[in-house]
Amino acid sequence: MFKRTLLCAAFAMGCAGSNSNTKSDEKACCAEGQTAEAAPPAAPKLHGPKKRIGIVDFDDASHHGYWGGSRNALAEAARDVATEALVKSGAFVVIEREQIAQILKEQGLGMTGAISPQTAAKAGKLMGLQAIVTGKITDFDESQKTGGFGGYYQSHERIATARVSLRMVDATSGEIWVAESGEGKSTSKSETVMGGGSQNNDQTIGKKALYQAISNMMNKVVAKADSKPWAGSVAKVGKAGKIYITAGSDINLPVGATLTVRRLGDEITDPSTGAIIGHELGKTVGHLQIADHLNEKLSVCISTQGAGYSMGDMVTLDASKGAADAE
Repeated sequence: MFKRTLLCAAFAMGCAGSNSNTKSDEKACCAEGQTAEAAPPAAPKLHGPKKRIGIVDFDDASHHGYWGGSRNALAEAARDVATEALVKSGAFVVIEREQIAQILKEQGLGMTGAISPQTAAKAGKLMGLQAIVTGKITDFDESQKTGGFGGYYQSHERIATARVSLRMVDATSGEIWVAESGEGKSTSKSETVMGGGSQNNDQTIGKKALYQAISNMMNKVVAKADSKPWAGSVAKVGKAGKIYITAGSDINLPVGATLTVRRLGDEITDPSTGAIIGHELGKTVGHLQIADHLNEKLSVCISTQGAGYSMGDMVTLDASKGAADAE
């Protein structure tokens, strides 16, 4: 009789736990007791062509130790999640760390360990990158709560929380375009009654918390980066008046768009650090019109006004006509 009373109490506790969820919790619960990720907010409206950016190694400052079988697994997971989110935003052409490393190797620049924004900027000119993205996991934690009634009923809840910061830095000047952070949380629940069922051992809640943290700040990242003007450069001055630029079909810059070409002045360095922080304002050389995309990274243009173009001249979208065409 006593055991029967305990068993009924265990079942009652299980039912009570299920009924205590709010309606929003019920919608968020998966079949196996995992809390589903909240749907991300609507993406901001984009303006102009996509910007080509490079993503480099993330740092792990959480001191969480080994996670996922590798000392760097947590930082690698955050970088992968951020890469996916940036690509899906539709605002960027993302060049991954491995591609940047390959360019550095081919150019004899070499690399060991993490790729810093300063190192990546060396490859940025070769790859036409406008900005470098890096990030840091500032906090990460996994915990578990267990409750129940003797050996008849037990509840298990695993909780993962994460805080991630992200920076997007101009690949040429070092100007910080974006500095944002986000927090995420993921939970996984399970119950056992009289030994029935199994304790939840979900190994993905950490990555889900990272995903939530990055998703929560991505709209702000996209909106701030989108407010920065697109820029490319003259890759080659060809024969018969053909001008080749470092922008192709992948950035959604339409054929017929008009561009302004400007000569970069001398480099300006920070006197305290020696780092390049920009260029003197140069003169406007002329205006171009895109005639055709040769591939995803290269277009050929014709000059509509001006002359004397040189490799490395800065190319921007003409504010009067090209911007409207590119939206």
